[in-house]
Parts: sequence; structure tokens; C-alpha cells
Amino acid sequence: MAHVMVVAITSVSGGGKTAVARRLVGTLGDAVAIHFDDYDDTNVHPDDLQRWMKDGGDYGAYETPLFTNHLQALRAGQSVRYPTDGATVGPAKYVVADAPLGRANSDSGRLIDLLVFIDTPLDIAMARRILRDIELSDEPLQRMIDELGGYETGVSPIYRHFQKRMREDSDLIVDGTFSIYRIVENIRSEMRRRLGEPISPQVDLHPPRPKQDVVERHPLT
Repeated sequence: MAHVMVVAITSVSGGGKTAVARRLVGTLGDAVAIHFDDYDDTNVHPDDLQRWMKDGGDYGAYETPLFTNHLQALRAGQSVRYPTDGATVGPAKYVVADAPLGRANSDSGRLIDLLVFIDTPLDIAMARRILRDIELSDEPLQRMIDELGGYETGVSPIYRHFQKRMREDSDLIVDGTFSIYRIVENIRSEMRRRLGEPISPQVDLHPPRPKQDVVERHPLT
């Protein structure tokens, strides 16, 4: 098949990357999405983020073997078996990856053609995480306490470090306070510019992602 374009979306947790990735796929037609968090069973994160930061914040410490393997296969025009439900995904002309590490992780980062950073203010991202937890958790008050306590005791410097790195690495930076429609159209415009060809009109063909149980997620994802 023709060249496959890999578009990776990154942001802080609560920054909107998953929603944007799904909406973008829905407007492209011949497209599939893969989501970093769906590979948690095979991803390896640093055990101690505070120590990781003190040691320089090397994103190579993250190991993403299956995520990288699937991204590579899809980029080569092949199909993959999705880790959460075993469904066959691909092949497709466009691969949209919800990829929080962007190009900072060299394993998966080398496969990205267009890296988009959704630059969402940290207070807005935190408010979204809290609202999400309140909606989905059986213990919303405790989840809120954990979120606010963790932010105060050391997560915020990690988020700021992350944002700085993503701004440096990204091909396109979009304002995370924009509407999802405007963000997606900005991405599509950059895709058209790079491809030198038209893209189908923005019509969302992708169903909303079903709500999931609250799970413990890595702060950066």
C-alpha cells in the first residue's frame, strides 16, 4: 500500500490526547488508532519518578516493546492484534497514536511522522482528571485527595519537565483550551500541508469511546 502516515498525539494526563486521537481518526476515514494506556501490561515505567527526575528524566527508561512493535507493523502497512480485546487493527493509510512519550522515547519515537503536542494548562488538565475520577470512581473523594496530594508533593515539576520536552520535540503545538473540533482541524491542516494532497472533509465517523473503570495510571499518561 502507499506510504502510511503516523500521527502521534501527546499531552499531559488530562490534556486531551485520547479524545483528540479518537476524533481525528473518525474524520480521516482510512485510519486506525492505538492508545498507549492500552499497552500497560507490557509497558515498563520507572519505579520512582522522583528519582527518575533527579537522575535527569531519561525517557529511554520507559520500555514499550509491544506498543513499538505494533506501531512499526502498522507503519509498514500490516495489521496487528489489539492487546485489550484481540481485535484486528489495520492496515490503514493513517495511524493515529495516542503516544504520551512522543519522540522522547527513541524506540517508538523514531516511527512518528507528525508529532502533535496539545499544550494544555496544568490546572485545566488537573481539573479534567478530577472530574473524570469523580464520574467513574466508587470513591471520588479519596481519588480527589490522592490527585491533589500527589500534585502538591512532586508531580507538578515532572509535568513541567514533560511539557518543556514535548514543546521542543513536536512538529505542531496546539492550544489545549481550543475546542476539539478546532484542534483536529489544525492537525488536519498540517497533514494536508505535509502530504500535499487533500484529506476528506471533517466528518466524525468514530463512535465515542466507552466509559471504563478508573485504573491507576502513570502520571504522564
